Amino acid sequence: MTAQHHLLEIYEPYDYQGRNPINVEGVGVVKGPNGTSYYLLDLAEPLEVDAETVSQLLLLPRYNGDSIERATTSACTVNVCRTRGGIRMQADVTFSFEDIRHWGVGKIAPIIGS
Repeated sequence: MTAQHHLLEIYEPYDYQGRNPINVEGVGVVKGPNGTSYYLLDLAEPLEVDAETVSQLLLLPRYNGDSIERATTSACTVNVCRTRGGIRMQADVTFSFEDIRHWGVGKIAPIIGS
């Protein structure tokens, strides 16, 4: 499988001052403790958020009717969670809600030609 590259534009938190949009690479779909599917992303460059270094994000489609597949393949508005400092996730491994923090809202879109 070829790596999927995307741009993630951060809409919230409103006070976010970092790079925007953010270059990300899709790792795969992971399951949360409640069985919900999230799209796991590696960041091209880590972010500093709340005094923690963040190297991965998890996305969940924001609107009813949008599937996780839409977030992985096309433009989609998403809820954005960040991993807690020191947490490194892998595709196909269920995570705990204690491993992540809700961070905001954004829009993911594939980078055409990548």
